[in-house]
Amino acid sequence: MGMVNINTCPLNTNGNKCKELFLDSSGDNRSTKIFSVAEIDSGLLLCGASMVTDNTLKKYNVTCVISVSPELPQVPLPNSITRHYTINVRDTIDSNLGEHFDSIADIINQVQEEGGVTLVHCVAGVSRSASLCIAYLIKYKNMTLNEAYWYVHSKRRCIRPNNSFFNQLIDYEEKLTGVSTVKMVYNKGANGVIPDLYESMYLNTTNYTKRFIGTN
Repeated sequence: MGMVNINTCPLNTNGNKCKELFLDSSGDNRSTKIFSVAEIDSGLLLCGASMVTDNTLKKYNVTCVISVSPELPQVPLPNSITRHYTINVRDTIDSNLGEHFDSIADIINQVQEEGGVTLVHCVAGVSRSASLCIAYLIKYKNMTLNEAYWYVHSKRRCIRPNNSFFNQLIDYEEKLTGVSTVKMVYNKGANGVIPDLYESMYLNTTNYTKRFIGTN
């Protein structure tokens, strides 16, 4: 599976170069689908629960599974999975996923150093598991939050960490680096506060509405 080299990705201080590259290069069209497995890094996969099958685990030589889906029943895993971690965090605004960022990033890095492969999943592979992958990239790949978000988005375009998790990622970046590259801003189209990274999505929706539906 093709990979963009994280260490050589042309990034500037605000992540725009990376954003432009990934928005212009569609790559593998399967990255736009929820029912797919995204290779985030060598030894790190991201998907939804429906893709955690024996075939998937065998195909990608997965040795470690990190599950963030307490609302689903646990699925028996094959003996090839030597590590299985479950995180009891739901995709709600009052859930604390941030307290797991450090430990999960460390696990992913350790498995990678041992030559293993980690698969991180939640229910849809959109919010919780994506947030954990972003945190890993910030800690171990020296990416900013802005860069890490757009990088994971390039691999799996359906990702959308909820606002609470984004606030926790902002705090995590500030803790590790002393700076913040993403801000929470009020957006009229969203009728609320969202990460500034999401503003382009609402702008596109607003423009579509004005052009094809009208403003009345």
